[in-house]
Amino acid sequence: MDSMPFSSSDLVALSPEIILTIGAMVVLLWGSFDSARQKPGNFAYISLASVLSAAAALWLWVSPLAASGVTTAFSNQLAVDGFGTFFSAIFLLTAALAILASTRFLDDAKAHHPEYYFLMLTALIGMLIMARGADLISLFVGLELQALSVYVMVGYLKGDRRSAEGGLKYFILGGLSSGIFIYALSLLYAVTGVTALDALAATLGDGALAANPILMIALLLLLVALAFKVAAVPFHLWAPDAYSGAPTPVALFISVASKGAAFAMMLRILYSGLGPLAPSWAAVLAVISAITMTFGNVAALSQTNIKRMLAYSSIAHAGYALIGVVAGGETGLAATLFYLFAYTFMNVGAWGTIMLLRRDGLAGDQIDDFAGLGQRSYWAAGAMLLFLLSLGGIPPTIGFLGKWYLFGAAIGAGWVWLALIGALNAAASLYYYLRIVVAMLIREPEDNVTLVNSTPLNLTLAISAVMTVLGLLWATPFLEWAQRATLSF
Repeated sequence: MDSMPFSSSDLVALSPEIILTIGAMVVLLWGSFDSARQKPGNFAYISLASVLSAAAALWLWVSPLAASGVTTAFSNQLAVDGFGTFFSAIFLLTAALAILASTRFLDDAKAHHPEYYFLMLTALIGMLIMARGADLISLFVGLELQALSVYVMVGYLKGDRRSAEGGLKYFILGGLSSGIFIYALSLLYAVTGVTALDALAATLGDGALAANPILMIALLLLLVALAFKVAAVPFHLWAPDAYSGAPTPVALFISVASKGAAFAMMLRILYSGLGPLAPSWAAVLAVISAITMTFGNVAALSQTNIKRMLAYSSIAHAGYALIGVVAGGETGLAATLFYLFAYTFMNVGAWGTIMLLRRDGLAGDQIDDFAGLGQRSYWAAGAMLLFLLSLGGIPPTIGFLGKWYLFGAAIGAGWVWLALIGALNAAASLYYYLRIVVAMLIREPEDNVTLVNSTPLNLTLAISAVMTVLGLLWATPFLEWAQRATLSF
């Protein structure tokens, strides 16, 4: 009798994904009964329990497995390392906060269905694979599972034209970028004959293929596809429509988790597989980083819709995070990882605060809707002020420390001009963030704008606010965690 194609350690390594898959199947199958669909809030609890259980498995089983010396699983398809654990923890935390923030919004939108949580869990599974894949094929599978789920989530509100339009644009452009990505992978395989990242690095390491034109074409196409996934200019066109059209909790989820997954996959491919080609791709990414953060901030200046403003802000933050990718080394990579960790809380908090507002019973998404928020709720206005200061890189917030380490890493690696452009952009971004602050604290409240009272949403904001401050005041453990994660490379 043939032996099993996988071992018990393989199952342990995949335990977070297995738990999430079981949770997704329970939500989908149980949700098919009419009696179960009468209480959609139950599916939020099931999904949240699945996410927390997967986080426990990651902490109790996967991390010790990596510490014991196991580095890969399932025939080198899945990496078992600190890098994957770091990003997996971010995705699971973001999903938990997104679930908490979703319940009241979906009730008000009359779109609270179990399919929503099924799609979020399947997208989350894809994200974990994107962070932990050790082979180009497994990375592509994770990417497509995540992308297909997110396309549907963006267009989830069937009666909302903006949601349908955003989902359709995201699907078309996302399909195009996926085609470019798989074509680039096919060219890499044609040149090297391998798909495993460690084997790819070994094949490219001797320099024999350095002048191969097909390899250069593959690298260029790969950078295009990866730039699309992180919403870097000029491959950002999907982001403003997708973020502004999507249900607000979906925009919260994809602006943090999907972007983080794209960066995880980018770092995994570039440093684990294409490290020998770093002089070629670092220069290209440096130019993309400078253009991305500049365009994102300039475009955000003229926005009156706060969701589109945060979408362009998200593009600018992708440019900031790319600074660490370009700088490289332990310092640069750790700076990028810490910045994405910091971005999780300040961005989740900002999107969560938007969900507190209702104009004429509908979701409020204009800057005018924030007028007089300081008079209506000290808590909501104070939390939003904290998140905006962090996004702008002002102390005492975690966003300040994140930018400090990014710019320091760039200067240390010799990319002084890139750090200077980043600092100028951070200063320029304060203008449009302060527009919201002025509306909250100086203007009079709008009569037709009300506040939502939601305990799960307030809990999301409280966790985000605490971490936004704690990340600066007690930064050492988080910085050390990011540094340990870079040892995987």
